[in-house]
Amino acid sequence: MKHIVFFILVMIIPVLLTAQSSLITKGDEYYNTYQYELAKDYYLKAIPSLRTQEDKASVNYKLGICFKNLGDSDKSELYFQVAKNNYVKGVIKPDVLLFYADALRMNGKYEDAIDVYKQYLQVSPQDHRAIAGMESCSIVPKWISRPTRYKVTNVSSFNSQSFDFSPAWGSKDYRTLYFTTSREGAIGARSNYKTGQKFTDIFSVTQDRKGSWSEPTPVAGGINSEDDEGACTVSNKGTEMYFTRCKAGKKVDEPCKIYYASKKGNVWGEAQLVNIPGFENYEVGHPALSTDDKYLYFSGEAPTGYGGMDIYRSTIKANNAGHPINLGPIVNSLGDEVFPTVRADGTLYFASDGHKGMGGYDIYKVVKDDKGNITDIENLKYPINSSFDDFGIIFYGSEETGYLSSNRKGGKGGDDIYSFVLPPLSITLNGVVRDTTDMLKIRTLKDVKLSLFNDDGLVADFLSSENGTFNYKLDVNKNYKIKADGGKDYFATSVQFTTMKIEYDTVINVVINLARIPRVIVLPNILYEYDKATLLPESTVSLDGLVKTLEDNPHITIELRSHTDFRGAADYNMDLSLRRAKSCVDYLISKGIKTDRLTAKGFGKSEPREITKELAKEFPYFKEGDVLSEDYINRLKDNKQKEDAHQLNRRTEFSVISTEYGKDKEQEKAKDEIPQGQPGSSIIKDTGREF
Repeated sequence: MKHIVFFILVMIIPVLLTAQSSLITKGDEYYNTYQYELAKDYYLKAIPSLRTQEDKASVNYKLGICFKNLGDSDKSELYFQVAKNNYVKGVIKPDVLLFYADALRMNGKYEDAIDVYKQYLQVSPQDHRAIAGMESCSIVPKWISRPTRYKVTNVSSFNSQSFDFSPAWGSKDYRTLYFTTSREGAIGARSNYKTGQKFTDIFSVTQDRKGSWSEPTPVAGGINSEDDEGACTVSNKGTEMYFTRCKAGKKVDEPCKIYYASKKGNVWGEAQLVNIPGFENYEVGHPALSTDDKYLYFSGEAPTGYGGMDIYRSTIKANNAGHPINLGPIVNSLGDEVFPTVRADGTLYFASDGHKGMGGYDIYKVVKDDKGNITDIENLKYPINSSFDDFGIIFYGSEETGYLSSNRKGGKGGDDIYSFVLPPLSITLNGVVRDTTDMLKIRTLKDVKLSLFNDDGLVADFLSSENGTFNYKLDVNKNYKIKADGGKDYFATSVQFTTMKIEYDTVINVVINLARIPRVIVLPNILYEYDKATLLPESTVSLDGLVKTLEDNPHITIELRSHTDFRGAADYNMDLSLRRAKSCVDYLISKGIKTDRLTAKGFGKSEPREITKELAKEFPYFKEGDVLSEDYINRLKDNKQKEDAHQLNRRTEFSVISTEYGKDKEQEKAKDEIPQGQPGSSIIKDTGREF
């Protein structure tokens, strides 16, 4: 019996091996002609009978490539992982690690992807694709946690359960839109064995005055055929179209080409091949016209490029293109750059899988300097981009709204068309006005006049509320100042802030502290050279604060008052204190304060300082109400306490002399500006803003 079983096994195994070999051979036949949909079926059938590590590595690697090109990142991850685990040098390339890491990144497994990228970089340390992929895995989680303000929505009225992608405007008023689809009703009903879908055609939709889009219908005329029609672009007049056409099938494998057609009436004429010098035998597609229709941007794969598909630009007239110019290494990478589109302002957008991005194809825009030179590219980040394929973006002119293509999860079919819009940026000023004369008894102030200024001047005047609060809607990219005027008993003050470079909805909180005008205010840290009137550099901080107070309070005049300690002759100290006060006045004048608002006065040692509540906290050996007279200081036994007392007496103060400076001139000016025939009337400007 054992001999019979052994004999059967001996007979069956060669048959199984032959069948396995036949399946792999057939799969390779389709794989080598890029017919991934057919190739994968044979490889999947061969998997159960794989015996050697070499076969497991090879077949799973090719399955990963198939599903990668078919847009199935989950399955490509699975098969690349199996291929990696069965890696045999010389059987499959080390780039299995790169493709496995890319699949992990597309599936949002960023930490795992980083580990695999590191493994690949040990083998190929200069591969920019892996370097960019690893860097992407570090920055993308931050993009997701703090998305841009764009809102992206699946357009259910456009999309089917098939492929729907690459929208293009068909008219200047943005009411006609073309897109590519493999849905039922397409002429090219044959299967595309590269994508796993039916061949695609170009359909159109139109928008009525209420904003509703019509049912998608195939464009009439000679554009659609039994071949694969892809991304298109239409001239400003809407009468010329450039589009991609691919002739492919089980026995046909020609490179994709760009075709041209013109429209008469409502019907497109027969398509003509666009002659692009140097690309006769190479794949080209994804055409995009410049805003003036003089240039054609397209993707092309040629040995002279930087990687896979690169973006080129040619002059164009009908079906004749000028010599193509590669856009260079800032735009093009080792990966594929595809689906260029040009916005109304001339900005070029494109998709790439070779730059730093979220995974799959991401959408980028080209950044140029004042001379038109390309200086950088900018990733549009999440949620415009996802970890899947995002491409083919178009805008409504200068507005931050439009359409894009994506095969992200949650769609209706394979590739879907999505709308996007950037809601208005909301920047709100929230504030409160407080009386901080006594820091132990802070209170809010109502009915304080608030004046808001920006780069263009006065924006609005309003009052603080019953509880001292205020709010206002701000504009983007402006520098602001808000000034609070509490009346004649308070120092007015101002606070500056900016909305420059704010990218997210933001609330700017401002606290404005007002203080009552006291008899005398000590300026802290006003220091001079020893026995001289020369200001030390550290004194400018306090004096600059006084400059701001004078600028915020243009109607006050002040007296600068300088004091010395008790040491030295009385006449000498009086002269020194006056010279020191004049030094402060001179500094304020140098900062633009008018001379007639300032008076200098020296007091020598004639006015000893009185200890306040605040000073008693700072110097606990003095009591509130103590006067630091010569007798008081001489009675102190501690030398440090004596020196502190002398230091407190050496001070510079200012007092407010008047709060009416310049008001009479302003009143005269206001009278002169009253409109003729309307004595006493006032003009109130409606800012149209809420607060």
